[in-house]
Amino acid sequence: MSDLESRPGERLVMVGVMGGAASSAESFLVSMRLSCRGVQALNLGTGVTLGQAAAEVAHRPDVQALLLVCATGVHAVAGQLAGLAELKASGSLAPPVFVGGARGDCWRELRPLAAHLRGLGVAQVLADLADAAYLLPVRRAGLGGVAPVSSREKKVPAWTG
Repeated sequence: MSDLESRPGERLVMVGVMGGAASSAESFLVSMRLSCRGVQALNLGTGVTLGQAAAEVAHRPDVQALLLVCATGVHAVAGQLAGLAELKASGSLAPPVFVGGARGDCWRELRPLAAHLRGLGVAQVLADLADAAYLLPVRRAGLGGVAPVSSREKKVPAWTG
């Protein structure tokens, strides 16, 4: 099995940095932190456009989400995501799209745009894209991709015998 193949039960996302001036360190940082949270990340690199990302996701039906890092030029993000609603409506981009940064300073710039970005079809705007790991369903091999809820996870009243 190559590094580009996901193993049964593994959560898989694609990470790309929007805009051309950003460093690849942003994408690497998000990918590394996702890995620590049990999510495999396929790195698309820097200067990724929405069309390029959608084309890459189309080749990987096992991808659970597309994470787009906004490292520089946060105010240009809305323009770069202008075609997202059409891609989602046509089925060309099925997984949810998360937008955010790898550092807190990015979030200060993105926060005022969050409602507008969600209106464009973004599932969630995150201060730290590594937090997307908590929003993805857990996959378990042999169970159709959905983890069953165990009796311990169900809210069961405590026994007071």
